[in-house]
Parts: sequence; structure tokens; C-alpha cells
Amino acid sequence: MAGLLLVPVLFVLSSLFSGVGEAQQHVWTTTGPRYLAGTLLLCAIVGAGVSLVGAAAACLVALTDFPGRRFLAAALVLPFAVPAYIAAYAYADFLGPFGPVAALLGGAGAPATRFIPHIRSFAGAGFILTLSTYAYVYLAMRASLEARSGAFMEAARSLGARPVEALRFILLPVGRAALAGGLALALMETVAEFGVADYFGAPTLSVGIFRTWYGLGDLAAASQIAAGLFLIALLLTLMEQASRRGLAAESARARRQSSRIRLRGAAAAGAVAVCAAPPFFGFAIPVGVLLGKLGGAPAAFGSMAVGATINSFTLAGAVAMIGITLALGLAISARRDGRSIAVRIATLGYALPGAMLAIGVLAASTALREHAGVALGGAAALIFAMTIRFLTAGYNAAAGGLGQIHPLTDDAARMLGARPSDIAARIYLPLSSRALAAGALVIFIDVAKELPATLLLRPFNFETLATQVYRLASDERFAEAAPAALILIGLSLIPVIWLDIFSSARDRQTTD
Repeated sequence: MAGLLLVPVLFVLSSLFSGVGEAQQHVWTTTGPRYLAGTLLLCAIVGAGVSLVGAAAACLVALTDFPGRRFLAAALVLPFAVPAYIAAYAYADFLGPFGPVAALLGGAGAPATRFIPHIRSFAGAGFILTLSTYAYVYLAMRASLEARSGAFMEAARSLGARPVEALRFILLPVGRAALAGGLALALMETVAEFGVADYFGAPTLSVGIFRTWYGLGDLAAASQIAAGLFLIALLLTLMEQASRRGLAAESARARRQSSRIRLRGAAAAGAVAVCAAPPFFGFAIPVGVLLGKLGGAPAAFGSMAVGATINSFTLAGAVAMIGITLALGLAISARRDGRSIAVRIATLGYALPGAMLAIGVLAASTALREHAGVALGGAAALIFAMTIRFLTAGYNAAAGGLGQIHPLTDDAARMLGARPSDIAARIYLPLSSRALAAGALVIFIDVAKELPATLLLRPFNFETLATQVYRLASDERFAEAAPAALILIGLSLIPVIWLDIFSSARDRQTTD
């Protein structure tokens, strides 16, 4: 599995050492620096946004009590269910010259409409991606603060510190590892995002891969841009792994839950506003826009959404079955021999941007066809790329399920003469079935939402929900894209609701 993952990566990196042709020279001297600068600028905007929004919401939910706290704690995760490119299409319509905001201000061309922000810009792309990814920081910081706040707040108060001082000088520095980890995950999503940057005209490396491949038809030049995208993703992966080393083990007293600070009056109203704004702008407005457009979709496009749904379910189901099977094998290997470097490499696919991975698969397929006469294209290439990319989600679920089985169970089975296959079939599968089902579900939903890899590798005339939304929205036929977009959001709500139930149960347990 590690070798399979390395194949597209090595083909992409090898392009850096290939000859420099006319197309490559054009990319290096003109568009390439602009794509790199655009990616870094977008990361800077999103990084500042998610750090501010996610950390503020986490501090309020974890450390204070105010009206509606439990509801808002769950609602803050809802923007996870709206794919960033769908939110971008919804906001472009919402703030457009013929959208609801313009109509409220007097219609297109009215003097008041000049105050409507121009959403199709770098700032607009940063705004959308902040709403779509701040929950990474929110969840990480909330877990860190809820686990550590008890003993630290008591110690700070005993030394005469006010709650604000304890937060500023103790809890936030202690939670910097959680902040860095959530920030790294948010930036990984940012550098991999294609739909938002493409629709808003932001020159990023992901957009550059598509423009170079489809515009110039040069696979080597597109691979060189993909190599730059991979190097940025690698740096973010190392940043995320380094943040985990800051999560030191603590005693039970250090993890004691503390009583929350009760807010009243203006402070409570401010907390409600801060925590309500992200789900309102990140979930309520995009979903409301889509529901408003649903009545304008012709019946013919409803049937098109059915066909795209069938294709999406077929592709996602195949990848989920293959992925969770391979993930279980990796988890069993890691359980018996420890998590080796090969297992670590095999489970790094989630950090690889979809566009970069797809270009790597195209380069590998081209080399196979030229040197071995073997063609790897169409559905096979798409399933291969998706399996590599989302294997990590299945592995995490499988490893978590096997981790609940005591190692002595394996020893007892071996003493009774059970073979490894018997242990896997009669012990691992039954006892970890729920975790495996959850992992397969996450893979299924991730595949259904994936856009750039599907666009690059899909067979001719093969539409998924994601590609149908992209194609129709790019043609400004947003009403016709609404059914497919709502189906994707409905699918994405499943793990979000499950996460909310799990977090609420943990919250009640720690409070009790």
C-alpha cells in the first residue's frame, strides 16, 4: 500500500527533473509564480480567519455558560456539512446583482447595491474557506480546553488571577498544540481546494494544474505545478504531526472539568452573537439559498440529479468497500508489528491534494501505456486515486476499533490453535464492525464530495453529484444545480450529526 501511494507522488516529483520545454518555461516564468503567490496569500487569509473564529468560539463554549450554549456548540459544526465550492456558488448568487440582497436594496443598478461586497475575489475566497474549515480549530481547541481547564483555572484563581488572565497566560499557551493541529488541517483543505478558487478567479496551484493541463495539454508542466502543491501539503503535514508532539500526557487531576463562568447581560449577548455568526453564515445562508432555488429547477434536471446520484453512490460504494478492506489489513498489520514507516506512508493519502494526486495517476497511466502497453484509465484510475486519498479515514476507524480489543485476546486465540485468518474473521470483524461501518461511511461521503480528482479522472460523460454542481454552477445555472447540491449537503450531515451526538455525550459525561 505504501508503494501504491508513492507511485503517483514519485511521478509528480520526477517532473521537476525532466527537461524544460516551451510549456514548462512559460509556466515557470509567467503563471507559476502567480499560482504560488496566490496559494500562499489564500493560506494567510484563511489561517488568520480560522484561528480567530475557531479559537474564540472554542473558548466561549468550553469555558463559559450563556443562553443557548448547548445548541450553539452543536451548530458550530454544521458548516462542515456544506462543501466549500457549494458555499461559494450559493454566496455568489446571494450577493449577486440579481440575488436576494440586491433585490432587498432596490434591485440591480440601485444606488444602495454598490455597498454589497464583491464576493468573487481573494477576500471572498478566504471568507468562504474560513467558514468551511474553522471547525477544525474549533473542535481541537474545544477538546483541549474542556480537558485541561479544571485544574489550571483553579490554580490560577488560587494565585489571584482573573479568568481572562488565566485564559491568556495559561490555557491558550497550553492549547497551542491543538490550535496548530487544527490550523494545519484547515490549511491542507485550503491548498487542496479547487472549486472556490476557480469560481472566484483566485490563481492558486490547484487551479493552475487544471488550466495548464486543459489549456496547454502539457502533462509535464501540470506535474511540475502539482509538485509545488505537494511540497506545500508536505510542510503542512509535518506541521500537523509536530503539533501532536505537544500533547503531553497529564494526570487525572490536570484533566478535571471546571465549572463554567456564567455570562450575563451584554457579555452573554456578545457570546451568543460570536457563536451564532459562523453557523449562520456558513450553513444557514447557503442552505437557505439552495432551498429557495429548488423550486426553479426544471423536472428534467431533477432526473439528471438522479443519474448523478446513482453514479456517485456507485463510485463511492466501490471505493468505500475497497478502502475499508485495505484499511483493516493495514490496521491488523500495525496491531501485530507496530505502526511502521510503511504504514505511516500508506496512510498519508488524506494529506495529498486531489488535483495533485490525479495528475500523478495520469502521469503513471501514461508511462504504463507507453512502456508496458497497459492502460489504466477511466473508472479504474478514478477508483485507484480515490482509494489512496481516503484510505486514511478507513484506517483511523479500523485502528480505533481494533484498539478496543485487548491484545491478550489474540494470544488466547493462538493458544487455542486459531490461524491469523480465523482471528481476523471471528474476532476482529465482529468486535470492530461498528468502527468499520463508520469508516466506510466517512470514505463514502468524502468520495461523493470530491471534485478536482473526479473532474480530472472521470470517464467521458460520467457525472457525479459534485461534477454536476460544478458544471451547472459554472454555467450560471445555479437553480438547476440546487438538487444535487442539497443531496451532497444531506449526505455530509450524517457524520456531522454523529459527531454532535458523540460530543454531547462526552460533554454530559465530563459535566456529571
